[in-house]
Amino acid sequence: MKTAKSMSRLRGLIGNLQVHVSFAAYSKVNMKWRQLNFVPDFNRLYYIREGEGCLVIDGVTYHPRPGQLFVMPAGVKQSYYAINENAFGKYWCHFTAKIGETDLFRLTGGPYFIDVDDHDRLTGLFERLIAHYESGSFTAALMQKAALLEMIGLFLEGALSGGHSFQPDGEDRGLAHLNVVLKHIERHLDTNVTVHELAELVHFHPNYFIRRFRELVGLSPNQYILRLKLEKAKTLLAATGTPVSDVARQVGMEPYYFSRLFKRHTGLPPSEYRRLMQ
Repeated sequence: MKTAKSMSRLRGLIGNLQVHVSFAAYSKVNMKWRQLNFVPDFNRLYYIREGEGCLVIDGVTYHPRPGQLFVMPAGVKQSYYAINENAFGKYWCHFTAKIGETDLFRLTGGPYFIDVDDHDRLTGLFERLIAHYESGSFTAALMQKAALLEMIGLFLEGALSGGHSFQPDGEDRGLAHLNVVLKHIERHLDTNVTVHELAELVHFHPNYFIRRFRELVGLSPNQYILRLKLEKAKTLLAATGTPVSDVARQVGMEPYYFSRLFKRHTGLPPSEYRRLMQ
């Protein structure tokens, strides 16, 4: 149950993910391919297609095999080097992936690689990413982001299907505070949760709390609370026969205000949304 709740919170945050590609290519490296004990401020994706080599990520040594996709996260000590003349041939990219000011892989907490099931799909995504990276077209940056987001999604899905659960670093105080706050919001969606109430939970001044929350989540506390309320309302409307007035109360709103707000954010009144979804 704890893992399911953590996954639900992470799923709510991932919608705010912002990505940027700085490099993308396919390379056949040589024996000079080497960098030791560095901590980058960007992430790397390596999709190994041939050859051998070594990666060291956060003190753990890996010898990737063809068909594996590795993430080397920002802010983590790492090394890479060739081990013989049969060196890696790999698709790769450098990128940032942040929710607010927080790196995605700090929130997921690993793993660092998956065994790829659909090689054609991933190869096609890398080819698209490289083509758009090299393109000077007006929409190139958008198309790069689309390909990269799909690759990140493929990596996270592969990690889940491999039995990994995403848990942020328990020693990160900022994420620990965030977890306390998100749990409280989820448990009290039927009430009017205030910023002052949330700030007191983690012993922050409200102004400082708002700034830190936005840095970690990418939304203000009130924006995040509203989004969760609307997502819960959508679920209730689509999956149950609960009257609209009761749905409103379950997300802590008066029925008239709820209906007006729901239509403003979805384009449909609650009753019409229910009809279409059911």
